[in-house]
Amino acid sequence: MATATAPPPTARRSAPPPRRRRARTLFGHFWHEYTRMRTAIYFLIGILLIVLIGTFVPQEFSSASVKVSEFVAAHQNLNDLATHLGLPLTSVFVSPLFYILLASLYIALLSCVINRGRALIVRTVRRYPRTPQYWGEWGSWMFHTSFFLLVVAVVWGKATGFDGIMTITEGQRIAETRASYDTLQEGMLFDGHHSGYQVQLNRFSAPLQSNGMPSDFVSNMTLTDGAHQVVTQDVRVNEYLGYNGVDFYQQDYGWAPRMVVRNPSGEVVSDTNIQMISDSKAASTGVLKVPAFNYTLPGQSKPVQIGARLVLYPDAQALPQVSGPSNGLNLVYAAGTAAANNPVMEVQLFVGDLGLDNGASQDVFSLDTSGMSPYYSGAAAFALPIHQTTTLSLPAANGGTANFTVSFPDLRQFSLFHVKKDSGVPLVYTAFVLTMTGLLTKLYLRPLLERRRRRRTTILTR
Repeated sequence: MATATAPPPTARRSAPPPRRRRARTLFGHFWHEYTRMRTAIYFLIGILLIVLIGTFVPQEFSSASVKVSEFVAAHQNLNDLATHLGLPLTSVFVSPLFYILLASLYIALLSCVINRGRALIVRTVRRYPRTPQYWGEWGSWMFHTSFFLLVVAVVWGKATGFDGIMTITEGQRIAETRASYDTLQEGMLFDGHHSGYQVQLNRFSAPLQSNGMPSDFVSNMTLTDGAHQVVTQDVRVNEYLGYNGVDFYQQDYGWAPRMVVRNPSGEVVSDTNIQMISDSKAASTGVLKVPAFNYTLPGQSKPVQIGARLVLYPDAQALPQVSGPSNGLNLVYAAGTAAANNPVMEVQLFVGDLGLDNGASQDVFSLDTSGMSPYYSGAAAFALPIHQTTTLSLPAANGGTANFTVSFPDLRQFSLFHVKKDSGVPLVYTAFVLTMTGLLTKLYLRPLLERRRRRRTTILTR
């Protein structure tokens, strides 16, 4: 009699080694915590803190370079410490820490949106009951998706656009090209194409209040594209000028005195409006550089160069002399108001080599006098009122002198604009609409449906 044999036992898949299982468990726990909305909120708070720093600290590509330099000089140790931590204070928006937080927020939001969206799609396809909770979950998903789109908009706008600083003097026309920017940061995906249209600052006004502070900054600008005048518009702090996706924002202003220098031959070797820097506008500083002075001192083979440190008082107040003459008018001046009631320029003149040919970069607002000598002993300054010309002399051959002149014929103002192109703006608007739709659905539609459901249930039970 044949006996039945039991079938061989089914082979079981061997369990993973404890170390691998523990690693999977740890990774799963980490991923679960990493992709929670609470973690994304922490990332968002970190990004907002960095944005606050970037709002109050001058940034390299959106603020005047002199303000960045002043901040670094005043907070050198703090900036060095922050740089070691991956967050240089004057360039927080291109710092490693900012990119890490942004990428972390991006991943966390994407995972959250995918998980919630997948569950909702399954419920919709399988025709689950359309309960108030169902619509509330749709509202929550739209709200989270809007945050994800907002992050995408920021990244896309930065990658495909640019940020720059442009200064324009009254009466000056300038083209929207790379060469026209004081500082310019282009995104890694920017195609390098600038529009090339021209903007002109017709006039600038900053009416002063009784406390001496301006009540408004108003730049009247004309935009021309080719031979076609597109628009003439006033630009204020909260009213920008936009064209072809490029926006001009009023950020700062200052004085731009016109300085004219003639060499001993009577040749105009410099005729320019010098942009002066100051916070109060009642006393501004600037630098005059004349590298092509075209005059050679006796006994030298290289033409001499002229440089000057300038201090402008738009409303100069004459002070009594304390000890000896310190300027050509035997007067010492102090700052008055920020209005151009009595413009006077103090000129501290130097003669020699500006150091422009040694290959080192120089700030346009600083003067390297290491290769120069002061014109007056003790580096004394002379005063130059508006519409006046001062005649100075240099040694000439045979013990003679050669006269040259420095003039201050006109005083204008300049506007400093923050210019940016942001292709992510349409996505920002889309995210806003999605945010409002999600909030309305979550906070209003769901409670409304629940009240209707309770009312219907109450009627049926009576």
